[in-house]
Amino acid sequence: MAYVNIKDLTVDKEFEELLPVLTPEESEKLENSILQYGMLDPIKIWQEPSSGDWIIIDGHNRYNILKKHDIEWHYWQDYKIMGELESREDVKQWMLEQQLGRRNLTETERYEIVQKFKSVFQKKAKENQSLGGKGLPNLVKVNVQEEMAKSVGVSKGTYSKLDKVMQSDNEEVKQKLREKKISVDKAYQEIKNPKPKEKESITPEQKIIEFDNRMNEIDKEISSLRTERESLMRRRSSLFESLDIPCELKYEFVECKYEYLEVRHCIFYIEVSGKKQILLECGVYSDETPSSTWIRHIPEKYKNDFIMLWKKAHKEDVEWNHKKTEERSKKFEKEYKDALINDTNKCKDFYKQCYKTLAKSVHPDEGGDVEAMQCLNQLKVMWGI
Repeated sequence: MAYVNIKDLTVDKEFEELLPVLTPEESEKLENSILQYGMLDPIKIWQEPSSGDWIIIDGHNRYNILKKHDIEWHYWQDYKIMGELESREDVKQWMLEQQLGRRNLTETERYEIVQKFKSVFQKKAKENQSLGGKGLPNLVKVNVQEEMAKSVGVSKGTYSKLDKVMQSDNEEVKQKLREKKISVDKAYQEIKNPKPKEKESITPEQKIIEFDNRMNEIDKEISSLRTERESLMRRRSSLFESLDIPCELKYEFVECKYEYLEVRHCIFYIEVSGKKQILLECGVYSDETPSSTWIRHIPEKYKNDFIMLWKKAHKEDVEWNHKKTEERSKKFEKEYKDALINDTNKCKDFYKQCYKTLAKSVHPDEGGDVEAMQCLNQLKVMWGI
């Protein structure tokens, strides 16, 4: 079984847009569940043959929650590789079946799911038509609308009415249909014979909600683009490393010694006519990626090289600091042991003087007694002299 790091996963915009969007309440409920009980349902991933990218095909919301809270990724239980899916069309078909397999879906909900996968039905019809043109017998003509109606679970006529309602701009009727307050036939009649509309004024509160919804959509697009950019940057870095491609932007470290501290700065530079032109000098130890403040100092043409080299320099500086810490620790330990031995030797000299002085007064030959001499000899052993 392959082991995939969470950092290697890619969010494919086409696949993501095929999935239902959670309401804020559903999203909060899922987040609380994962934080309290862990991730009960694994993220489904698929490796695209052409690019080699590991793409999420089910579990985008769970993936975002893991990243948001920096939750540890358990290789053996948090993901499932869908290796039996050979192409993007196979993935879409699988995603369609997964969504239609959910319980208690209304006709409208099934319609909205099927609509997102309309290209799957169209491709199937086109392939069938192509095979018919090649003279293959017993091929039944595939009607896209009929196939979509079957997937929704309604007749072709009901599907046609449902489609006209959901493709209209009457949001009120569509919402009633979603909430099962009216039937498909009733909704169709209201669309076909609309009542004269009264002019409605949009309140400031409604405008704010409209702005908020659009900003949320933009944030989602930004997040998707950021994830895609990170994936491209990793693949770009791999090419530089595997093919040993020279980079125009370079870096080197300059050590700085203070009274009690030894640190070093990283210099990013380019060479112009054999001379170094320094673009930035800073510390790279604390952050794995450069902040926007540092990036602003770098010309646009070197920006991607700078981000790539920063990560490499950061890793190198962390290793250097670990090595220096170990050296300082060993030096301190040696100095401490030497000082301890020196102190011990000084104490021994003092103990020897004490022993000689006491021996003169308690030795039996000098008028002392045997027991006192025995005690003194025991002290001699304890003092190590």
